[in-house]
Amino acid sequence: MIMSNCNKTKAEQTADPGKYPQGYFKPKPCKCCKKVFTPKAPSELYCSDTCKDKGIMNAYLQRNYGITFRQYRLMLEDQKGLCKICGSEGFIMNKDRHKMKLVVDHCHSTGKVRGLLCHNCNRALGLFQDSQDSLLKAIDYLKV
Repeated sequence: MIMSNCNKTKAEQTADPGKYPQGYFKPKPCKCCKKVFTPKAPSELYCSDTCKDKGIMNAYLQRNYGITFRQYRLMLEDQKGLCKICGSEGFIMNKDRHKMKLVVDHCHSTGKVRGLLCHNCNRALGLFQDSQDSLLKAIDYLKV
C-alpha cells in the first residue's frame, strides 16, 4: 500500500532536518487544536495522529457535504450514535480508508444533509435511487 507523506503516522515520518537550509523545523501551531508543536517534516500540519485524522475528516466533510467535523459530531450526538433508519451503531466498512461508523446521507438533487446512516441503509437508499415510490413498492412486496 502506497501512502503519501500527509497520511503517514507521526512514527512513520522520516524527514531529515539537516537536508533543509535552516537545518531544523520551526515550531508551528497545529491546524486542528492550535497547540504549538515541532514538526517532523516541513509539510506536517498536525501535532498528533488524532488531530491529523480530525483534519482529514473535516476537509472531506466540508468538501463533499458542506458540514464540519464538529457538525458531524453534533449530529451523531443528536442521533445518540445510531443510524437514523435502522437504529444500529453502524460499522466501519474498510479500516484502512474509513474512520466513521455512520456516514452522511444527503439528497442528491438538493445536496441537503438528511442525517447519519449506517453503510447498509445508505446503500439501500442509493440502490432505490431515493425513490419513495420504489421504497413503498418494496414495503408492499415484503408484506406478501
